[in-house]
Amino acid sequence: MKVKRIYAVNFRNYKECCLEITSMVNIFYGQNAQGKTNLLEAMFYAAFGMSHRTAQEDDMQRLDTNQLAVGINFEDLHGVNDVKIKRQQLDGKNKKELFLNDVKVRPKEHYGTLNMVMFSPEDLQLIKGEPALRRRFFDMQISQTDKAYYDLLIKYNRILQQRNRLLKDIRDNNASIELLLTWDQEFVLTAARIAVKRMAALQKLKNIAKDIYAALTGELETLTVFYELKANNGELLYPDEAICWEDFYRSKLSERQQVDILRGSTGIGPHRDDLLFKVNDRILKAFGSQGQQRSAALALKLAQLEYVRQEIDEFPVLLLDDVMSELDDQRRCQLLKFIDGKVQTFITVNDKALIPDLSGNAYFRIIEGRIAEG
Repeated sequence: MKVKRIYAVNFRNYKECCLEITSMVNIFYGQNAQGKTNLLEAMFYAAFGMSHRTAQEDDMQRLDTNQLAVGINFEDLHGVNDVKIKRQQLDGKNKKELFLNDVKVRPKEHYGTLNMVMFSPEDLQLIKGEPALRRRFFDMQISQTDKAYYDLLIKYNRILQQRNRLLKDIRDNNASIELLLTWDQEFVLTAARIAVKRMAALQKLKNIAKDIYAALTGELETLTVFYELKANNGELLYPDEAICWEDFYRSKLSERQQVDILRGSTGIGPHRDDLLFKVNDRILKAFGSQGQQRSAALALKLAQLEYVRQEIDEFPVLLLDDVMSELDDQRRCQLLKFIDGKVQTFITVNDKALIPDLSGNAYFRIIEGRIAEG
């Protein structure tokens, strides 16, 4: 999968830009606050319809403008395609439209058309950061190659919101508890389907990550990945492949019904689960060195690349946002060795000397939202 052209209008500090891409490794360099990360964000937004930096889409729109547009022309195994997002203010309301080859599409038809993996300094927190970071990492990995999973996540979040609203209504307004049974059934069926897909993906991810981590550490250490089922009462479970997920969730919702009503929220489900990482049987978050944690984060991101490749038979595009200065020489070399000649990559750095010559590097200097090649 290769990007051929990037364009943006009124995105962050870019009034207008159109960049033709011909190289496998593309380096955006320049001083801080010039727009390097903004350019990668525009690419991410065009591919996924969301930012990797903010949930407030107004933040991405150039000041004193009423519209923005981003798009990417790319080539994959099936031909050349174009994804585009337009966002504008009409009658005081924001209207967002997504296009695939100039045809307006729904988010689920747009998502996963252009596969990308982003690696930023925040991802170095994958091991010791909040569970939401790991869930997002895992969900994005699966959703890119499984549109049914994307649909399930949307449906699950809608059910979860409705169930939580009803729990509060039962607690505060004595609403009928019988109404809860309908939402519980929908919750059980959807949560079970998500869990089945997550466990199948986990088996692939853990094997890929194990091999990559071993290579990063000279075969001296072993990385293992576990799935944690967490409840808000402190209960912690490690499921096996034989578990019947519908029975599990049905039983847990019944057990926790009164607790959920008192708290006004659903205390168990895919929205609370987590990934646990161990190196040589020691919990990495608690006992791993900073070097081990960074190696594991890098291994997981490279595993994400390989996972997508195995699912769709080609590598996704890789975005590396200011991580080169965060990695030591050994890990930087391992990363570059992995991508060289295989993965089209876009890298932001302050100093372009951090990136050795690979398969025909292209350099773009960014100054105040303007791009100069070379």
